[in-house]
Amino acid sequence: MRNLLRSRRRLLVLTHNNPDPDSLGGAVGLQEFARKAAGIDSRLAISGKILRAENQAMVRELGLQMDRVADVALADFDCVALVDTQPGFGHTHVPAGLAVDIVLDHHVCPDAADHLRAVPFVDVRSDVGATSSLVAGHLLAAGVRPSAEVATALAYGIRTDTADLSRNVSDLDLRAWDFLFPFVDRQRLVAIASPRLPLAYFQTLKDALTKVRLYDGLVLCSLGLTTSAEMVAEVADLLLRLEGTKAVFCGGLVGNNYHVSVRTEIGGDAWRLIRASMEGEAGTCGGHGSVAGGSVQVEVADARTLRRLERRLERNILKAFGVSGANAYALGDGED
Repeated sequence: MRNLLRSRRRLLVLTHNNPDPDSLGGAVGLQEFARKAAGIDSRLAISGKILRAENQAMVRELGLQMDRVADVALADFDCVALVDTQPGFGHTHVPAGLAVDIVLDHHVCPDAADHLRAVPFVDVRSDVGATSSLVAGHLLAAGVRPSAEVATALAYGIRTDTADLSRNVSDLDLRAWDFLFPFVDRQRLVAIASPRLPLAYFQTLKDALTKVRLYDGLVLCSLGLTTSAEMVAEVADLLLRLEGTKAVFCGGLVGNNYHVSVRTEIGGDAWRLIRASMEGEAGTCGGHGSVAGGSVQVEVADARTLRRLERRLERNILKAFGVSGANAYALGDGED
């Protein structure tokens, strides 16, 4: 990767839409690598928005600089990288005609061979818990000492995607964490992880909990019309903590896209479950280990279309999990 970057003049780093901490951490870590190990400038550009409160705090606390993809003069760059995603993923926008030179990711992609064949440098390792760990590994191998801001961004990316080093953790994740932590600004890390939250967040959470359906080890939750895919993932993370839960499926409609987040207990196969749940749907999905996500585009974003889609998904989910739809009960149905 260093040799490739040294042969180019300027790098454009792209993430998936609405980037999460692992995508942002990996992106700024690659910028640090490009500058310190290869001596070239770079810019980070995103499509979508920074949505979750913690993600906004990460950008604010660390002073992360980024542009909108639509505002970037693409002709100014002769090298393009995708971080925490791959060409062909449904939640990723690569401008038409733009060739990708570097892909750094840890997700499973069913059509990876087709999409990555023409990419000069590919580092995709689905056994690693975070893309930020991959990038930190490259910094370590190149002897690059990261700045406090970059180290904190990478560490927070690892922390979020591995649930504090408890989920999908590889030896590389542990080595990356040990490498980064002496450089981390711990005060800012705490500020990122525990931001103040608006009233609307708690209202959305309250509404979500009223729509939870519980089965034997399986939790389903629909947010209906919601503000962001990040909220879908956040509720899924929360519900996995419910005692006795083996898997969580949470969904919500954002614009014309129905987003699904799947979480399983450690050792589960979220990728298999989300593929089974989306069978027959014109959507995209990805994941690894106990975490997966996907989306289905709907032509009409109305209540009737939403109900029909959720019924189809639920049938697939129950079939994949081997439980009966007659066994569901809601939170609050029992005395406990």
